[in-house]
Amino acid sequence: MHHRVFLFVPRTLNKTTFRSIQTITDVRKTLQNLVGAQLVFGHGNQSGSHAGLTDNITVNSTLTPRTIAESYDEAIIPFATNIKLRERYVNFDNKVRFGRILEDLDTMAVHIAYKHNAPQIIQSINVHPLAIVTAAVDRIEVAVPHMDIDRDVRLSGFTSFVGKSSMEVILTIDQDNNGTWEHVLRAYFVLAARDPRTKKSAKMNPLIGSTEEDKEIIRKGELNRQRRLTEQDKSLFKTPPDTSESSIIHDLFIKSVTPNTSIFRSRLLNQDSMWMSETTLKTMHIGHPEQRNLYNKIFGGYLMRKSFDLAWTTASLFAKQKLSTLAVDDIMFQRPVEIGSLLFLSSMVVYVEGNKIQTRIHAEVVDIHTAKRETTNVFYFIFKTKDNSQISKNVVPQTYAEAMMYLDGKRHLD
Repeated sequence: MHHRVFLFVPRTLNKTTFRSIQTITDVRKTLQNLVGAQLVFGHGNQSGSHAGLTDNITVNSTLTPRTIAESYDEAIIPFATNIKLRERYVNFDNKVRFGRILEDLDTMAVHIAYKHNAPQIIQSINVHPLAIVTAAVDRIEVAVPHMDIDRDVRLSGFTSFVGKSSMEVILTIDQDNNGTWEHVLRAYFVLAARDPRTKKSAKMNPLIGSTEEDKEIIRKGELNRQRRLTEQDKSLFKTPPDTSESSIIHDLFIKSVTPNTSIFRSRLLNQDSMWMSETTLKTMHIGHPEQRNLYNKIFGGYLMRKSFDLAWTTASLFAKQKLSTLAVDDIMFQRPVEIGSLLFLSSMVVYVEGNKIQTRIHAEVVDIHTAKRETTNVFYFIFKTKDNSQISKNVVPQTYAEAMMYLDGKRHLD
């Protein structure tokens, strides 16, 4: 069960502003310049990012402490004035595609992380010595699931906690409503720093609280870090279900056994239930260079977008209606996806409660020569009915592995 520490953004960081600010496209260009990214695949420098960071260049090891305000930044998606841009973001209901927003959140989180660590920039070559990537998406809480396509969207964020080589970034999305920014969602990202030359962990600039309000934000960030570690220790891959969870699984089993028999193998579903395996949808994508990130790996935001689309389809087919997005939960980026990889996505409804559906997406890459499979990500998306009506059916696990996914889904929804 998640006991998440929620944060109210300081008013000084959340006030409405009408000054001219950068767009999310500007943010991407800034990041490309900052790491010396390869702008055209297969042309020019083939080493990708940080090519100018040769072994003879000395990196300043002095880590200047930074404040929350120094990392804060914002960017606009200018739907109101850029009509052509809407084509990239619009969905079939003439609303903003949530999958595209996931990509922009990932970009903005990395931008905030680099801004926090700005003192480390090597001035002689104007390149940042760190390779900063998204390690996890802790949680995205959606307040407005369907944004209008003709109103500007603002992304803003700041650093809320820094360890030795990782950090938490809190992002907020608001949408303009006649001059007032209306809250849409809040996201918690975890980012990690690597030395691009040694591929080992690299240190980040420390975060200090300059005000009592800032110190409280940092304290809550530390609590979030401790919670994530505790949840990892309590994972069903490490510890068995507790007594109450075991009772839930046993009750599901008993309800699906054929009445008046003592045959464990004979299973019978109620009319309002489906086997979990029957909800499965699968798809495959080739990792083309167009979808690469700053470091010539497949962009994590792209993986989230494709996984979201599959998860929404899986949940909507199960519910037999179009659903709204409620939350994104606990995404772990376990290993990078290389360009040219065969990416297989498998989605399943793992838990249903009231008007909510929990989906789980397993992402893996397959070696085309050996057919060896390796897990890259596991995604959790929570959807709900648009009118808050109850879901009329449930899912039932058939195997022990499915039972563990059922309990894991329940934990994420709780």
